[in-house]
Amino acid sequence: MTMTRRLALLIAAVLLPALLGSLWLHTLAARDALVLEQETRNQDAATALALALSQQRGDLAALETVAAAQFDLGHYRQLELRDAQGRTLFQRQQAAREPSVPAWFVAAWPITAPPGRAAVSAGWRELGMLEVVSQSGWVHAALWAAAVRTATFLAVLAGLALALTAWLLQGWQRPLRATVAQARAIEAGHFDLAREPTQPELRELTRSMNAMVKRLKEVFSAQADQVALLQRQAQTDAVTGLLQRRHFVSRLSDRLADPAAPGSALLLVRVLRLDSVNERLGFEATDRLLAASAEVLLAYVDRVAGAAAGRLNGGDFALLLPAAGVAQETAQALALALNASPLARAGSARYAVGGVDGLRGQGAGAALAAADAALAEAEVADAPVVEEAERRAQDTAGARAWRSQIASALEQGRARLAEFPVVDPQGRLIHMECPLRVQFGAPSGDGDLGDDESAADYRPARDWLALAQRSRLMPRVDLAALDLALAAIAADGRPRAVHVSQASLAEPGFVDIVAQRLGQAAAAAQALSIEWVESPQPADGSALRLAAESWRALGAKLGVEHAGASPQALTQWHATRIDYVKIDARHLQGVATDEAVRGYAASLVALVHGLGLQALAEGIGDAEDLAMLWQLGFDGATGQAVSLGVLPNAGLPEGRGGLNGLAG
Repeated sequence: MTMTRRLALLIAAVLLPALLGSLWLHTLAARDALVLEQETRNQDAATALALALSQQRGDLAALETVAAAQFDLGHYRQLELRDAQGRTLFQRQQAAREPSVPAWFVAAWPITAPPGRAAVSAGWRELGMLEVVSQSGWVHAALWAAAVRTATFLAVLAGLALALTAWLLQGWQRPLRATVAQARAIEAGHFDLAREPTQPELRELTRSMNAMVKRLKEVFSAQADQVALLQRQAQTDAVTGLLQRRHFVSRLSDRLADPAAPGSALLLVRVLRLDSVNERLGFEATDRLLAASAEVLLAYVDRVAGAAAGRLNGGDFALLLPAAGVAQETAQALALALNASPLARAGSARYAVGGVDGLRGQGAGAALAAADAALAEAEVADAPVVEEAERRAQDTAGARAWRSQIASALEQGRARLAEFPVVDPQGRLIHMECPLRVQFGAPSGDGDLGDDESAADYRPARDWLALAQRSRLMPRVDLAALDLALAAIAADGRPRAVHVSQASLAEPGFVDIVAQRLGQAAAAAQALSIEWVESPQPADGSALRLAAESWRALGAKLGVEHAGASPQALTQWHATRIDYVKIDARHLQGVATDEAVRGYAASLVALVHGLGLQALAEGIGDAEDLAMLWQLGFDGATGQAVSLGVLPNAGLPEGRGGLNGLAG
């Protein structure tokens, strides 16, 4: 039995006897008062009638006639006149009038008042003693009315008392329920602060729970900071603190592959004749020179959001700028700052700066090759050299035609989902990643789009996503992928995951439309996962929280893909009630052979599990890396290294895997 129910029963056990006792005492007091009034009435009636009989001068017939006349009025139940010897001279009686009250009440509260007595005389001679008993039915009626009024009042009073008690109990229960909800949230891995109640006892309990929640948040925040430190150790150069070559190239590839990103610039910096500098300064001084050079590059990284700097090899550095048109100015400033540093002068070191501006859509290898060519010219010219990247131009009419073709393809249903398996360590399917592909007609030579759909393949998102984003078509793209996934789940029952863009989440009404479609396909929604790309500062956090709350209630699972760049951001994503995190492959490459990467991956998966989430690895192409990730505790993986042989009747073509989200 709950404490609330016990308290309610205790209040009822105290209140009910008190009310019943009050009713009994009040009724008893009323009966005593009415009995006294009935006795007074009997005596007054006897006195008045005896006076009337005394005026008859002893004539027995006249006495009886007057007495009968008074008796017939109906006020008396019994009249009797006895002489001095006790003989009855005359007597009149009639049945008692039954009161209009329940018989049980009359039996429970009997009323017996003594008769009224008065002497009847004729002059100085006493004729006898008169006894009068009045009707007593009115007494029970009055007593019943008084009891009903009292019971009604006490019942209303009891109802008000119970209502007040229930209201107070509900007020006391609210902080208790909040504390229980807080404890359950902690059990589920969510750390929410509860509002402190006004009751001192409950306030201390809630304050203690909040202190524990804050402490847990601090523990996970410290763990995230530790993971971030391990990430820096695994991905940065020990001497300069810059990104290692492979991680910088991965960052460059992501930037150039992002269709929504504006143009970028890439600058290369080379310490000329590093071997000679090393001979003159020594190993330690040369390391200090390289570290000082890196500090100049890191100044741009700290001031410019989205910039990145890396050490490509011994004396070669790279700087990625997330904007076009500033490369020439930046190259001049870099060359001036580097060549003017005291360590460079002490070691007679010289720097060359070259780069390429206006990068968009190229591969990382092509961008590095173009920047390296400019760097070679800078070495010869002894001055910074920046060249413009070659970009494929599309005229306005052609771009408009492609946008129209995208919208037409979506309207006509010329879209389908690719499928890449995500499996657990035992090879069981977790879900199928399902990036959307769209079928276009083949463009003709003059820029028009052909009508022969059979001549065109279904194209991955990298071919059309930029135009879809600029044309505000992303909500339609994401809804098309959602509908296809729900239909596929309904057909074969296999769980699937689709991508939702930040642009769609920010679109008014998009969250409600998705919720409506999930509700219409309730069974399929239970096997659907919805993912979005990790962002340390999401454009609209409220939209994400609203979407998570609405979609989770309908059975969908939620996840963040391409994660791992910011371990601290995982605690923020955790607040939106996600279910899993997909770690980008660039943070896990070489985990089987690189001790630093392995330490970072182990700490990262421990942080993810500590938050109550699943840790999935995406895009794993090396079998040894995959085996190590299983040992580190990852819950699932996708990529070329994932074996399809463990998926019976999967029906997937050989070689699929490793592409995630719409980028596939």
